[in-house]
Amino acid sequence: MGHFDGYLLVSDMDGTLLNSKGKLSEENKKAIEYFVDNGGHFTLATGRMMPSIKRHIHKMKVTLPVIMYNGTKVYDFNEEKIIWEKFLEEERKNIVKAVKEFDKNVGIEIYSDETVYIYQQCSRTERFSKLGYDVIYDIDDSIWSKKWTKALIIGEKEELDSVESYLKNCYRDNDIVRSADVYLEIIPKEISKGQALNKLIEHKGMSEFTVVTVGDNMNDVELLEEADYGFCIGNGSEELKNKSKYIAPSNDDNPIEFIVRWIENLK
Repeated sequence: MGHFDGYLLVSDMDGTLLNSKGKLSEENKKAIEYFVDNGGHFTLATGRMMPSIKRHIHKMKVTLPVIMYNGTKVYDFNEEKIIWEKFLEEERKNIVKAVKEFDKNVGIEIYSDETVYIYQQCSRTERFSKLGYDVIYDIDDSIWSKKWTKALIIGEKEELDSVESYLKNCYRDNDIVRSADVYLEIIPKEISKGQALNKLIEHKGMSEFTVVTVGDNMNDVELLEEADYGFCIGNGSEELKNKSKYIAPSNDDNPIEFIVRWIENLK
């Protein structure tokens, strides 16, 4: 019997597991290895797409399918198959048109079949050019017939504050999540990392496991709520901190190492 038998640890990536330089610290890496080698299960819950996750997943011991796109897809990287997936509703695709009319300066990205379609460019939409992802800048009307995983609005914090307020006030659409100061995401209705976590637990028959989760922003709120122990990290949003019973160190201070030690002391 290992120290961590019956425990599932699920971590957000950006701003949580990865430090401010976007790197996995050696301390967090070793903590994950120690946790898994002693009976625990570890996986990720992120807003990232598949190629972006693949850049990091080989560096850590992930034992279960990964929650992607803030909960719209659960994917098994070991078996290379989709466990569960939901697409954006057809009637909500028009939200991106409204955003384009409201603010010509923000970037708008549409994600479909692991490809990014740039609906409106800004300086931040150029970030893909160095990463080798499938990105299409010249799009036509065929985009509207594709199945969308999500749409991402990207810009400066003040710009997105305004766009978020506009969408929630004018469209009464609450299925819009702030995954970072510079990211606003339109995802399918009633979808969240927490809902996808429940799908994963059901798929794997892990309902008796003690679940520990950690995140940093409001796209993690349901992930923390669905856990037995949900941690917000020290550099997390004040809104999430206020909703969290447990606080871990910042992403530059090895929060996964802290949480693994915390779990060990529960035993």
